[in-house]
Amino acid sequence: MKISLKTYTKALVIGCLGLSVVSCSDFLDKQKLGQETSAVYFNSQDKAIHSVTAAYSDLKDYRFGWFQWAFGETLSDNAIYSGSDGDSGGFQPLKDFNGTADMSQVRYKWELCYRGINKSNQAIEGIEAMNDDLFTTPGLKKRLIAEARFLRAYYHWNLVITFGKVPIVDHLIKTADEKIAPSSISDVYDFIASDLEAAEADLPLKSEYAASDIGRATKGAADAFLAKVNLYRKNWTDAAKWSKKVIDSGEYQLDPNYAHQFSFDGENGMESIFEIQFYDSPTETSAYRNNGNFQTLFQLPRNITYGYGINQPTKNLYNAFMAENDTVRMQATLLDTTEVFHNELADLYTALDQAEQSGDQATIDKAKANLAAGKTRLTFDRTGFYNQKIYVDPAHRATHIRNNGNNTRVMRYAEVLLMYAEAEYHLGNETEALAKMNMVRERVNLPDKSVSGDALLQAIYTERRLELAMENDRYPDLVRTGRANILPNWTEAHEYWPVPQAEVDITSGDVPQNPGYTATGN
Repeated sequence: MKISLKTYTKALVIGCLGLSVVSCSDFLDKQKLGQETSAVYFNSQDKAIHSVTAAYSDLKDYRFGWFQWAFGETLSDNAIYSGSDGDSGGFQPLKDFNGTADMSQVRYKWELCYRGINKSNQAIEGIEAMNDDLFTTPGLKKRLIAEARFLRAYYHWNLVITFGKVPIVDHLIKTADEKIAPSSISDVYDFIASDLEAAEADLPLKSEYAASDIGRATKGAADAFLAKVNLYRKNWTDAAKWSKKVIDSGEYQLDPNYAHQFSFDGENGMESIFEIQFYDSPTETSAYRNNGNFQTLFQLPRNITYGYGINQPTKNLYNAFMAENDTVRMQATLLDTTEVFHNELADLYTALDQAEQSGDQATIDKAKANLAAGKTRLTFDRTGFYNQKIYVDPAHRATHIRNNGNNTRVMRYAEVLLMYAEAEYHLGNETEALAKMNMVRERVNLPDKSVSGDALLQAIYTERRLELAMENDRYPDLVRTGRANILPNWTEAHEYWPVPQAEVDITSGDVPQNPGYTATGN
C-alpha cells in the first residue's frame, strides 16, 4: 500500500529530545500519536512507510514554513515582515539584527528541526531493525531509510545555516536527560554531506516513483542539496560535481513558462526537484493539525482577504527586476496593489463597468463609491506588493483559511543551473558558468550576457536573486557570499542567531550561547 505525502499520517513518535533539543511541552502536550513502543511498532511494511511519512510531517508544520520565509526573505532586502502593527513590531528586533535568545521566533526553528530529526532517526533505526521478509516491495526498505536520511540531513542543514555550531543528533533520543554538545560547523556539514551521499545511493530517480509517491525525496533532490551544501562550504569541485549530476540525469528541464511552475497545475512539474506537499483537507483545519499551506494565510493581503498581509516584497526588489528589464519573473513574483484590487473586488469592477455602460450618473456614482469603499478593506499595505508565488486567487482559495493546497517549492532545476554556474566560475571555467547562467535568462526572454571576471560572479548573484525571489533563499545567500553588510545594522557578529535560551538553561551550558547574545538583549 502506498502512502501519499498529500495525506496526513498518524505515526509513532516516542521520547523527548534531551539537550533539551526539543522542548517536551512543545509537542508532547498535543494529541497523543500512539501507544506502541518502537520495538513493537515496526512490524509491517505499511508501518515503515508511515514512520517515514511522519518524518516529512514537520515540514508541513506552520511554524516550520513560517521561519523559512521569516529568516529567508524578511531579514533581507527582498521583503519586510509587515502585517498588523503588532505583527510587524514583534519581528522588528530580528529585522534590526537585535534579536534576543528568549524570542519565541528563534525557538521555533530549533525545536521543529530537532523534532523532525528525532522522527527521522526513529524511522532509520526502526526500519533497519526490521526483518527483510516484512517488505513485499523490492528495494523499499533501503529506499525508506534513504528518505529518512535525506530528511535528517535537511533538518540539520536548516539548523547549521541559522545557528552555526549545533548538536549532531544521529540516533533516536528516548530520554529527556540525554545531552549532546554542539559540533563544529565543519563537522555538521560533513555529517549532512555523509547522510545525503548515503541517501543518494538508494533513492530512486523522480521518474521511477509511482504517481502516489510523487513528492518524496529523490536521487535528484539528494544530488541538488549536496551541490548546495558544498556551495556553502565553498567546496567548488563537489558543488560542480553534484549539480552536474542533476543536469546530466535528464530528469529535469526548465519550464518554458516561468509562472506556470508556481501554479497548482505546475506542482511537481518538469522543473521541480523538491516540494513540500499540501492539500485542502476538509476535516483537518486547526493550526496544529492540517494539511494545508498555512503560509498562504500568512501572506494573502490583509482584511481584503482572510490573510494576515505578512512578508511583503519591497520596492528594492521591484527595482532589481526593473534594472534587468525582467518583466517575466517580476510579474510572476510581485503582485501589486492594483492587481489585488482587481482580483479581490472583481464583482465591484464589473458593477462599475455595467453602470458606465448604462450611462446613468447616479448608478455610476454609487458603483464608484462601492469600489472605493471596497478598496479601503485592504489594510497595512506597507510596500504596495505581495508575494505572487504563494498567492491563491479567490476562485481557487480554500474555504478553511489554513488549508490552501498549494505546495511550497524548495528546490528547482533553475537553482541547480545557477549553483553549477557559480561553482564553475570559481573553478576558472567562465565559459561554462556563463552558458548555464544564460540558460536561466533565456527562459524568461532576457538577452544573453557576455561578461567575465567579477562582473560574471555579480551577474550570477543577480540571477539568483531574481530567479529565486520570495522562495526563502535571499538572506542565507547574502550571508554565505559575504554581502549581508548591505543590510542595515548587520554585522559579522550576527552571522548566526542566538541559541534559544531554554536550551542553554536546561543543559546547564552544555549547549552554549552563541557569542554576543543574552536572554534579553545583545
